[in-house]
Amino acid sequence: MSSQTDTVAVDLDDTELETPPAGLFTRFAAEFLGTFILVFIGFGVTLYAGVLLNPDETLRLLSWGVALLVVIALFGRVSGGHFNPAVTLGAAITGRTSWPDVLVYWVGQLAGGAAAAGLLYLTIPSGLPTAVGAASQKAMFTKVASGYGEHSIVGQLTTGAVTTELVQVLLVEVVATALFVGVALMAQRWARGTRGTTAVVTGLAYGALSLTTYSLTSGALNPARATAAAIFSEGWAVGQLWLFWVAPLVGAAIAALLVTVFAPDPLPVYDLDDEDEDEEYAQEDATDADDEGHRLELEEDSEEPEEDHSAEDPTGIPEAGPARDDAFTEDYDATADYDEDDTGPARS
Repeated sequence: MSSQTDTVAVDLDDTELETPPAGLFTRFAAEFLGTFILVFIGFGVTLYAGVLLNPDETLRLLSWGVALLVVIALFGRVSGGHFNPAVTLGAAITGRTSWPDVLVYWVGQLAGGAAAAGLLYLTIPSGLPTAVGAASQKAMFTKVASGYGEHSIVGQLTTGAVTTELVQVLLVEVVATALFVGVALMAQRWARGTRGTTAVVTGLAYGALSLTTYSLTSGALNPARATAAAIFSEGWAVGQLWLFWVAPLVGAAIAALLVTVFAPDPLPVYDLDDEDEDEEYAQEDATDADDEGHRLELEEDSEEPEEDHSAEDPTGIPEAGPARDDAFTEDYDATADYDEDDTGPARS
């Protein structure tokens, strides 16, 4: 007796292999490492790139987007790719992250950001602050801190001649974070779980929005990033840190609520109705129609089309089948139907 094995082909272009869910500690570690890499690259470029290379400020700020793209591609499948307390809050509101895990994610993000900022702070050469016009290491690190009023980026660059108001910074930070969190949540949705696409879309959005809000708010849009900078900056940064927690979280909540209302999880699945299925089968059976336009149609209660034995019988004359009523036989004689081009006996 021979055994037969069926082989099923799977199109990997449209289907991704499922992976078992990671444990809570693994997700914590992924958020820690991802936020560490994000802050290390972002602050590192901001602190050191202008010392010798003097790069364009736009490229310097877009490094945040590139860093986020990298960490989402690396760790997105493990933890969801948040690396930002605002994104974690949005994911919890939409039901993608459980509420008990929110605090664990936040601790991992804050610890990762603080560790990266601390490493950069400790490795600043002693003579570098003076070389770049800063009074101390703290003063040098203050340039990457989030603030408002005279401590905003525009206030620092103009030595206080131009300042920002608290309401202005609050509004900009809320709107920008809402846009970013909305993009992040929807990118995870429409990309069908493909982390490459999600990483590119989310990273580009973060880089562009950071650049847009840099002059007024330093473009953090991330409480973990703002906290990491404030720890190693001058005292005013810690005093103004509350704003860069409240505004991003409010913006994330707004974005998550809008996503929940207008694009709730899961997406509805639209199946063909019975009438559409019957029409599809009827179109397939249209190939069996004769020269007078007659064709066999499925009964309304039939779920599957009848087997086509025309290939076995060259004359196209079906063998004994189910009984037909008089109306059918008067309209169409299935036992004596020949094409006009055949040489057989003609119909009477």
